[in-house]
Amino acid sequence: MANTAIRLCLALVLLCFGPARAEPPPPVAIGFHTAVIRDLPRKDVEVSLRFWIEELARSLALKYQPVQMYDDLAEMKRDMASGKLNFLVSTSMGAAQHFAPEELADGFAGYKTEPDHLLLVVRREAGIRGPGDLAGKRIALMEGDELSDIYLETLLLKAWGKPDWNRLGPMTRELRSSKLAHRLFFDQADAALIYRNGFEAALALNPQLGKRLLVLDDYSFKIRSPHIGLFSARMRPEHREAITQATLKLNDTARGRQVLQIYLADNMVRTPVKDLLPFRELLETHRALLARAGKGGSGQK
Repeated sequence: MANTAIRLCLALVLLCFGPARAEPPPPVAIGFHTAVIRDLPRKDVEVSLRFWIEELARSLALKYQPVQMYDDLAEMKRDMASGKLNFLVSTSMGAAQHFAPEELADGFAGYKTEPDHLLLVVRREAGIRGPGDLAGKRIALMEGDELSDIYLETLLLKAWGKPDWNRLGPMTRELRSSKLAHRLFFDQADAALIYRNGFEAALALNPQLGKRLLVLDDYSFKIRSPHIGLFSARMRPEHREAITQATLKLNDTARGRQVLQIYLADNMVRTPVKDLLPFRELLETHRALLARAGKGGSGQK
């Protein structure tokens, strides 16, 4: 569901540039990190984005640049620095890894009301009370989710003093959090890192999950969202603020509520750069623990 909120963010960037202003903002130039939509076919996403942007731009007589899709965040960083981009949509971990705080400015996105924490969920019968009990246990993670890999390795470093992935049992990966929950439910895994919104959606469809699974809250990673939309700090502050204020008003309009419902978001909210702080702190902790262990980095299966 996170990827739908990000697509909503892209659409509303365009909606909010509509009103005429004394000094209009520059053309919208969006960079989109493909890891955000790893659970969807890339071609389908590109077609969908192009349709939304062209339709909205036409109705608002808006100048825009085609959305640029990026597999490599280093390349996105270069284009943001050169002025080719003025808004990015990225995984929060990716933004924290590749962009300094001063390179970015507060943005906005459509989010669910509840924070989308990364939960450590286990089978109740697996006897897991913390990371130290994961030895020999079957682990399930999100495919291509760097946050899950780094967070699990950090838990292992804290528990065992080294990132010994070989002590874990067989590992499987899925593109959707709901599938991770079902692996646990059907005894195909013992522990999984699952995003909260995906887990609660699976729980709503199958309440029996709550009887067989347990969330280890003390070992879950507390964040607002695994994805984020931010402006380039190069864009003038008055342009950023005007766009943001217009966006927040969409929460109170029929058109805005309609769009929010389509994309399964509860509200348009500000996304400050400081939302990346938990990710920066995790990266610093991870580096410090690796240095203490004398290891060079993630040896995940």
